[in-house]
Amino acid sequence: MTGSISLKLLETNRQIQDKIYKAIAEEVNSSIIKNKKKTTEKLRAAIKTWVYGQPELSSLLANGVPGSLSAQFGIPAGTSDGIINQIVDAVSKAITIDIKPFKKNLKGNLQFNFQTKDFQNLLTLPEGHVVTEKGADLHWLNWLLQEGDKTIVVGYNYIAGPLGRSGGGEMNIGGIWRVPPEFSGTSDNNFITRSFDGKESEISNILKGLFL
Repeated sequence: MTGSISLKLLETNRQIQDKIYKAIAEEVNSSIIKNKKKTTEKLRAAIKTWVYGQPELSSLLANGVPGSLSAQFGIPAGTSDGIINQIVDAVSKAITIDIKPFKKNLKGNLQFNFQTKDFQNLLTLPEGHVVTEKGADLHWLNWLLQEGDKTIVVGYNYIAGPLGRSGGGEMNIGGIWRVPPEFSGTSDNNFITRSFDGKESEISNILKGLFL
C-alpha cells in the first residue's frame, strides 16, 4: 500500500524567516540576561588577578622594604594591603555590561565598559593619599598613574633604610625626587592600562559565557 502526503505552506518565506529570527533573538536575549551577573563576576575576578600581577602592585605591597614604592610614597607600615585592596576593587568594579536587546532582525548591542580614561574612580579614593606629619596631602596615586617621569618633589630626595613612617626610608633635604622610571605611568600608559595588555583573548573567552 502506498500513499502520499502533500503540504502547503500558508506563510511566505519572509514570514517564516521573521519567526525564526524572532525565536533566535528571544533565546539570545534570555541567555544574556541569565548569564550577565555570572559573566561580570568572572571578568571582575580576572581583572583583579591582572592588576595584582603588575610589578607596581608588588612594590606597593612591600611593606617596609627599602626602595619599594610603598617606602618612597611614605605609605605607613602595615597599611599597604588594605590600601591596595581598595584600589584593585575599584578597578574591577569599573567593568559594566550594558545591553540593548536584540530584535527580530537580530540587531542589538552589547557594550562593555572598562576602566575610565580619567581614572576618577581611583583618583577620588582617600587611599590614594598620604598625609605627612606636617599635614601636607600627598596624592601618590595620581603621581603613579599620570605624572610620568616628571619631578614631583624639589629640595628633597629619598633615602632608603629602616626609617620614616613607612619603615623603609624617608625624605632628606637636598636634591629632587620623582616616581622611579620603571614604575612611572601616564594617563595612556600606567599599571592599570598595562594590566589589560594582551588580554583580548581571555576577555573574549569570558564574554562567550553570556551566550552559553
